[in-house]
Amino acid sequence: MTSKRDTSKPTTAATQPSTPDNSISSGLVDKSVADHSIIVFDFDGTITTKDTFALFLRYYAGPLSWALKILALLPTFIAYKLGFIDRHAVKKAVIKRFFKDHDASALDKRAAQFAKDIIPPLIRPAAQARLDAIKSNPEQGLESLYICSASIGPYLRHWAKTQQISENHVLATELESNNGILTGALDGYNIWGANKIRRIYDAFSPQSVAILEAYGDTKGDKEMLHAANASFFKPFRF
Repeated sequence: MTSKRDTSKPTTAATQPSTPDNSISSGLVDKSVADHSIIVFDFDGTITTKDTFALFLRYYAGPLSWALKILALLPTFIAYKLGFIDRHAVKKAVIKRFFKDHDASALDKRAAQFAKDIIPPLIRPAAQARLDAIKSNPEQGLESLYICSASIGPYLRHWAKTQQISENHVLATELESNNGILTGALDGYNIWGANKIRRIYDAFSPQSVAILEAYGDTKGDKEMLHAANASFFKPFRF
């Protein structure tokens, strides 16, 4: 895969490339010596106009159950606002409250419906155009395209399928299950901040990977953006 750039790439002031920082992980190297070269997108706010995880919680639980669970989580949210716990602890508490002891296959069915009914209108047209350009470019293509998101894997994989993106190219926060029942714990870690680079490294280890392009919209994407040869912050908003 070469470094030739697709002319359809966004070039607005909001998408200026950052300086690469390949010191974040020993598995991230220059493209000239990497075993793999990828283009990686954050999902919520980058490809979409809204936070899909928050929307899925309400969609999955239903309005009344959602409201009761959010009320029960208020002490957790307050502790976060006061700086007593970090966002990873909040994510774990939310996952436990909404999904503990639920049937994994039932959740997956709801995730599939969510991906079909709710996500499509949220996709930014310019983001879809960029995804399509990468997929159709013989020097890039589907094999280079990855989604790296703090959102949960079930509905992201169903959405990715509609884009012909392999489920193995969806690097997301995962839910732990045991004998088909969700435990309420994470399977791994929350894919946010430095954990995005960690997840990319884990996906390719022991081989090396170069991030040719990265797209994100929050501080949770900072490390991923800095590790890329070219990064784009808050793109697709024109």
